[in-house]
Amino acid sequence: MMVGFLEHLKQFIYIHFYRNSHSKSFFKSLYKRMFERHKVNSRNTLFRQNAISVLKAFTDCMDRNDVEYTLAFGSLLGAVREKGFIKHDLDIDVAIWYDGREGLIQTYLEKEGFRRIHCFTVDDSLSAREDTFEKDGVTIDIFYLYEAVDRLPYCCDFVKFPDTVDWTMSIYKHGGLLPRRIELPWDKVRVRTPFESLSLFIPRNAHEILRMRYGEDYMIPNPNWVNRLDHPYIVNWDEKIAIYTEELR
Repeated sequence: MMVGFLEHLKQFIYIHFYRNSHSKSFFKSLYKRMFERHKVNSRNTLFRQNAISVLKAFTDCMDRNDVEYTLAFGSLLGAVREKGFIKHDLDIDVAIWYDGREGLIQTYLEKEGFRRIHCFTVDDSLSAREDTFEKDGVTIDIFYLYEAVDRLPYCCDFVKFPDTVDWTMSIYKHGGLLPRRIELPWDKVRVRTPFESLSLFIPRNAHEILRMRYGEDYMIPNPNWVNRLDHPYIVNWDEKIAIYTEELR
């Protein structure tokens, strides 16, 4: 009902106001705030309702098929500090060492009702890859880990190129996005830890990883924490281009 109302409101604003250049900027900002807030609230509700069952389905699938995962980033922080999800989490983060089995992993997950939403690849996945899957309104980001090319093992995130204003322009101008290596001391040895009603794998040196990623005070909740662009262990991979692929529904 809410989505239908917002769609009608969107059409009304466009017909009566948005085509007027004097009010265009105001209503564009209003529309963005309204719809983004609704989108975040809906996502938050689904996450709180379904996250544990989706995480269990994922980890059970990985265990059955001998895929060694660990929790990563926000989910790892939650496991160590909260023994569950951190309060403002809206997705699940896991890490898997890259071994060329990403196609099999997708097949395993699809059999369990997961759907791949999109992926990022660098050098046909040989240098970097990230997959995002969805089930019951909850998304899981799989960060593939790679051996060090400089200091430490890494996974990647992906941003617009500095000479562009957004992803769309980056893809149009450069053929893709700029990959950044997130270099952290990922230990291949895993240990189990309690996570709400589950028992899940984390790296043996989780505290070292979290300290480098989030700072010495990572055990103190900080709702204002921001992902710094100048972090010393995040390296722009300027000579590489990441290809973004979005799955059709």
